[in-house]
Parts: sequence; C-alpha cells; structure tokens
Amino acid sequence: MKDYLLEIYVEEIPARFLNNAVKDLKTAAESELTKYNLHYEDISVFGTPRRLTLYIKGLDENEPDTEEEIKGPPASIAIGKNEEHLVPFKKFALSADAHEKDLYIKETSKGNYLFAKKIVKGRRTEDILKIFSPWLIKSLKFPKAMHWNNKSIKFVRPIRSLLSLFGEDLVKFTYAEVEAGDSTYGLRINQSNKIKVKNPADYFKKLKENYVTLSYDERKNNVEKNAHALAKKINGAPLYSNDFLEEVVNLTEYPTPFLATIGKEEFSIPQCISIRVIEDHLKSFPCVDKNGKLLPYFIGVRNGCSDFIEIVKRGYEKVIKARMLDGKFFFEEDKKIPLSARVSKLSGVVFLKDLGTMKDKIDRLTILSDFISPKIGLNDNESKALKRSAYLSKADLLTNIAREFPDLQGEIGGIYAKLQGEDTEVYEAIKDQYLPHFTDDKLPKTLIGTCLSLIDKIDTLTGGFLMGIAVSGSKDPYGLRRIGNSIVQLLTSINMESFPLKELVQESIDLYKPKKEIESEETSKDIDSFLKERIKGILKEKNIRYDIINAVTALSLDLITTYKRRAEVLTSHISDEELTSIVLANKRVNNILLNTDISSKTIDKKLLFEKEEEGLFDAIQNTKIKVENGLKQMNYEEIIKLLYSLSPVISKFFDKVLVMDNDEKIRKNRLAMLINLKELFLKFADFSAIVIEKDKNI
Repeated sequence: MKDYLLEIYVEEIPARFLNNAVKDLKTAAESELTKYNLHYEDISVFGTPRRLTLYIKGLDENEPDTEEEIKGPPASIAIGKNEEHLVPFKKFALSADAHEKDLYIKETSKGNYLFAKKIVKGRRTEDILKIFSPWLIKSLKFPKAMHWNNKSIKFVRPIRSLLSLFGEDLVKFTYAEVEAGDSTYGLRINQSNKIKVKNPADYFKKLKENYVTLSYDERKNNVEKNAHALAKKINGAPLYSNDFLEEVVNLTEYPTPFLATIGKEEFSIPQCISIRVIEDHLKSFPCVDKNGKLLPYFIGVRNGCSDFIEIVKRGYEKVIKARMLDGKFFFEEDKKIPLSARVSKLSGVVFLKDLGTMKDKIDRLTILSDFISPKIGLNDNESKALKRSAYLSKADLLTNIAREFPDLQGEIGGIYAKLQGEDTEVYEAIKDQYLPHFTDDKLPKTLIGTCLSLIDKIDTLTGGFLMGIAVSGSKDPYGLRRIGNSIVQLLTSINMESFPLKELVQESIDLYKPKKEIESEETSKDIDSFLKERIKGILKEKNIRYDIINAVTALSLDLITTYKRRAEVLTSHISDEELTSIVLANKRVNNILLNTDISSKTIDKKLLFEKEEEGLFDAIQNTKIKVENGLKQMNYEEIIKLLYSLSPVISKFFDKVLVMDNDEKIRKNRLAMLINLKELFLKFADFSAIVIEKDKNI
C-alpha cells in the first residue's frame, strides 16, 4: 500500500466556495474509488484560497483480480447427441481462453447455454489514478466557474499547477493544458519558486515550512484563539458570526491576527456603519465591550507570518481611517434629505421584473397596512404607525450608506427615521422590517415591526408566485423558501389565537391585478400549501412527530400562530391513555361519516331517545362553550383536559346507541351529532391524523 496525493493549485478561490468544494471533492473521491474496488485506509481533503488537496492514505497498489462469467453459444448447437464437443464449443473455449473441460452449461430464461469463467487481472493503481484524477477535477461544480486557455474546460479559477504523487512515483496526466508534476508552492506573498516534493509526507512537511496551513480547523482555531487573546488586552471581545469567521479563515493560508486602533474622529458614526466598514472593507473583527458597545479597536488577520506586523498594522489603520471618513461623509450627506422626500424617487427603482417599481411596492404596503390593522385590533395610533412605517420602509434604498452596504437596508433607515423625528414605533419597525433573516434569527421587537415585516414578505411571496417562479429542490432564485420560513416564524411569534392570513394573502393577490392576469383562487391555494409545507419543515426541525404535525396543520392556515403550541401540548400528552381513547373515537367517527351524504349538523333534541345520546349531546354543548373560552385564552392544556372528559361519554354512546338506525330521521340526527363532535375536536387538532399502536386494531 502507498499514499496518494493530488493538489490542484489555482488562483484565489472565493472564500464562500471553499468549504463546499472540500466536501464535494471528498464525496466524489470516495464514490469513484468504490467503482474500482480499490481499498484504502482513509481519505482527507484540504482547502486553502490557493489549493485543493486530496490525500488518500494506504491505497492498494493494484486493483484486485476479478472473476468474469462469459456467455457462449446455446448448448444445443455446441454439444452433440453423444456429448461430443462440436465446432461452436471449441471456438468458444478458444475465444474465452479457457480449457474445454472448464466450460459448463447454465440454464437461462432463453434455455441452456455454454459458459466459461475468466480471471480478469486487476490494473495497476497508478494507471487507474491517471483516469481517476482528471475525472475528479472535472467533477467539481461551483456556483460560478471560469474559462481560460481551453474554452471547453471550466473551473472556479484558472488552474496553475497540478501535483500528483503515488508514494514517490509521479502519476502523469494533463488537465486544462497543465501537466501534473511533483512540485508545489508555498505562501504566495513569501516566494513564488517551485518546491519539489518527494512523497505525500514530504508535501505536508514542506508546506508547513513554507507558511501554508492546510487544515481549515487549524486555521480557524488559530484565528479564534488569538483574536480573543488580543481583544482581552483591551477588556473586549471580537464580534463575528460563524459565516464571517469562515470567510476570514478561508481568505488566508497562514493567518496571523493583530490588534489595531480606530481614531476617535473616524469613530463618531453609528455603530452599524463602523462594523460594516471593518468587516466589509478590511475583513477584520470589530471589538466590543461586555455591553456590546463598539470599542475603538479592531482585529485584522494577515495572510502570512508576524514579520513586519507593525508595518501591516499601520497599513490597515490607514485604510480604516479613509474608509471611516467615507462612511461619515455618506452618513452626513444622507441626513440632509428626509426619508419622506426620497419616497417618490423609488419609482425609478425596479422591484421585480414585470411587477413594477419599489414605489409600487410601497403603495401596496400602505394599503395592506390599512387592511390588516382593524382585523388584528390595532388602535388608531398603532394603525397610523404601521402605515407610516410602511410608507417610509424602502426610502433608505436611495441613501449612500445603503448603496455602499446593502445589508444595512432597514437598519440605517431606522436610524435616519429616528434622527428625523419619527415616532419610536415607526423607526423601530423600519429598522426590523427584514427580520428574521434565517431560522432562529432574532425577531422584530414590536408588533408594528412584526406586521411590517409580515406584509412586506407576503407581498414579495405573492409577487413571486404570480411570476411563476418555481421553488424546487435546491432551486430558489428569489429566496422564496427563506421568505416563507420567515413568514412562519413571524406568525408563530404573534400572541394571537388566529391571524387573518388567508384574507391578507388574497388582498395581496388582488393588489397585483392591475399588473398581472391572475388566477386568484389557484394562486391563493398554492401559497396556502407552500406556507403549510414551510411550517411542517420548521416543526420537524423541533423534533415534533410527523403525525402530530399533520394533526395541527390540518387546521385553517389562519391558526398558524398556534400550530407550534398545539403541537407541543399534543407531544407532551402523546403517551396518555385518554389521548389514545379520543384518537380512536375520532377515527371511528370519521369512518362512520365517510360514506354518508349527511350535510346538516342541526340536532333535534326531540329525536334523542337514548339517555346515552342525550348525555353526549349535553356534553358536546357544555364542552364547546368551555373549549371556545379556552381558545380565546390560548390555554391548550385546559382544552386537552376538556376533550379528555368526553371520552367516557363517547364510549357509552357507541356501546349503547346504534348510529345507523333504520329510521332515517333518527339516523340523520345521530349523524349530525357525530358531525358536531368531530367539529368540536377539530377546534384543537385533527386527532384522527395521530398514529397510535392500537390503530392496527381499528
């Protein structure tokens, strides 16, 4: 066994592509090697901005020999009546390179045929690697790729060198007009000379000596450890997200963090702008105190060793000064124009192709704010605040800061609105309008902010559906799946027993009618199904059983605000005998009603002849009132207990009362009672969707 090493040395790989490329390279290598039946001890893959490296430890030096069965002529023409070997028999033995005595007859679907076994000698691994390696490089796919010398070949960045060693043997192949050799390169900024490599072990040693850390985890640990140690010196901590940390780590082959300062003059701008300048322009970490307040320091990460680090530090501080002054200039210029004066100019900003401008969107949002306010009980001041925040919500798109830092949209608008004297609820809503950005992200602080974010996302989602944008598999070009998840999170956070979501969606669809020919009912159903799939996915991530998810999502979409809480209550009671009892009762009711054409649910008390049906009627009426009160208070624990109390009454009813009585009036009356019973349970969930062990006995 020997080790195999393949290095693809390229121009700078975008940091956001690197980790996925490493995963894809490993997956492809493992999958392809199984086709050759080559055994190995382990596969490791590494990635830096300049290289992708595959290391296969303990790889067999030869492909195993295999036994192949070869089909020959029919036995009827190969063997004579006296069992003699005829000409076809002899020719087959010759072509199969087998002794005549080793041939045998085997029955097939088409009759008896002659067969031979042939030992196929395995190829040398070195020869396989000459095919495997170029295939592996070609198999890698990236969100964006480039052509360079050879127009038929695409890769994330131009390939400048290939290293391919099996033990100490060079495995020659050519890809993208680059011939594989036995050389690599160290850290680019230190030296550009080729480094000769003897074998895979020598490769790792030489790279370490030449300031290249192949392991992402090692580089990440180095950056985090040193960043925190440096920030501790100023009684602070580095501020970063996991995504930003990954980006910084993947911009370097040999990261060296250092502490730098920000001048007080440049520091006198909103914190969010300073953070964006530090992160976006310098790919560095802002430092904050224990309260999250920005300190006049940042941590840069040099791609190289600590030599001359003071010079590097001064260079960063010079850049940060210029960029902070730019930010301050943009901020001061933006303040000169009120947000309200910018709104009309949004008519020159396209929202989505064929769906008008951002001014059109603003007009729809203000109408939607008026539509939803009375339906969810907002008072006059709250209604005005929602409408005002909707009117100003997109004005910051035309500011210098939002153009320079697009991810500050909304947040910077909220800052400008506050400076321009808008009410607290207005500027807070503008600031939070894009929340949440992802699952479990923070949510808007106020109900007005939640409503603004909600109507904004509903409008975008509706527009996407009207444009016929497909969301399938990994394809989601306009982020509709993310928007759908955000809508669900917003609704789940609202402390309301119900929310007029279906009406809101329909109003949103109607507002697009002047611009689009719309199949209104079909679009509404599609959005309904889409949002239910989103809430199902979120509940599944919370480890809620699929059948409980189905039970709560069977309810109206307007009750989506309570799906999660209902599911959690059902989950906590899933082992209760009483729950099993009412689930079985619901399934029995459904089975009885399944093949009936009864539509009326009016119960005639004069037709209640059995005390058990009278008892069920009284129980339904009394429980219904209590359940409706419980729903208003969203006391689902109390509701489940109320429904449990029906169990013995239902059992007595089914034990003593024949539902399908010969008398049509009595039968219909009892069926109406079951309809009322079913509707009572459906006020909480579709219990018949819950799967229990006793289902098999129903």
